[in-house]
Amino acid sequence: MKKLNILYAKVENFFFRQDNKTEFLSFFRVAIGAVILLQFIAVLPDFDTLFSSSSIIPQDIMGVFTPDWLITFPKMVSFLQNYGIEESTTIVITKISFITLCIFIITGFYSRISAFLLLILQIALLKGSSFFAYGADFFTSMSLFYLILFPADQHFSLRNLIFSRTIGDINIMPVKRLFQIHISMAYFFSGLDKALGFNWWNGESIWKAIHLPYSNRDLNIDFSWLTEHSYILSFIGWSTIIIEMCYPFFIWYKPTQKTWLFLTVSMHIGIALVLNLYYFSAIMIVWNITNFYFEQYEVTSSKKKISVEYIPKQVNS
Repeated sequence: MKKLNILYAKVENFFFRQDNKTEFLSFFRVAIGAVILLQFIAVLPDFDTLFSSSSIIPQDIMGVFTPDWLITFPKMVSFLQNYGIEESTTIVITKISFITLCIFIITGFYSRISAFLLLILQIALLKGSSFFAYGADFFTSMSLFYLILFPADQHFSLRNLIFSRTIGDINIMPVKRLFQIHISMAYFFSGLDKALGFNWWNGESIWKAIHLPYSNRDLNIDFSWLTEHSYILSFIGWSTIIIEMCYPFFIWYKPTQKTWLFLTVSMHIGIALVLNLYYFSAIMIVWNITNFYFEQYEVTSSKKKISVEYIPKQVNS
């Protein structure tokens, strides 16, 4: 019975102990807001080509794959046109709103409300032009969702500067653990999916990736020499599988946490530079730093809380 009490105390401490360290929240809010803003500014010149009625893929075709109940940008345009608001006006309002909400998130001006509104707008754009979406867009939605759950504007925020208010004690640990478990599962199943095939084991997937039309356009590295050294491609493929599948085990183990964080961030830097997937890599780097970089400073205090605060109460009861 004592062992069960101790186990229960450890689980309770893991998910629900009070954590007053909020540096990761400010970092996550500012970093994600900045990354989303920069990505949107990069897309602005092609906004009409991607999202308007003059899109390179007709909206009628993309609408076939969208449920009727889902709010999309084309539906918003059609709805406002019934009230005499032209599409060009809606596009301008959308651009201004998107940029403004990103700035509100970065500065911490009611970040939860701003993230909620931006999430609706981002999903409307994403689902209205689903042919142009890829994995990073879904991670954008998930990032905004976590900004809604987190009280990210409690510290280092414009809201606190303008409105003097007393900051209450809010236990952010359950959401933090949810976020950490989420990223751990994402990496594990991504690695498992790669491991089930043979393309990553023999390096074929790496070779195809670095020769995609959009890859290697900035550095323009000549990879032809790899044809005579295919073992390097296999090594990179094996390394990717190991880093991702072992992520949930080594990122939680304190002695290897820094090493695995470094390997994972390095992997995404390589993806950014070689495959030119800057946006995706930036979001994943932010997720990794947010969840586990700031964990380095909590080891001592968490151990004390387990041994002193929780266990005696459970055992004596």
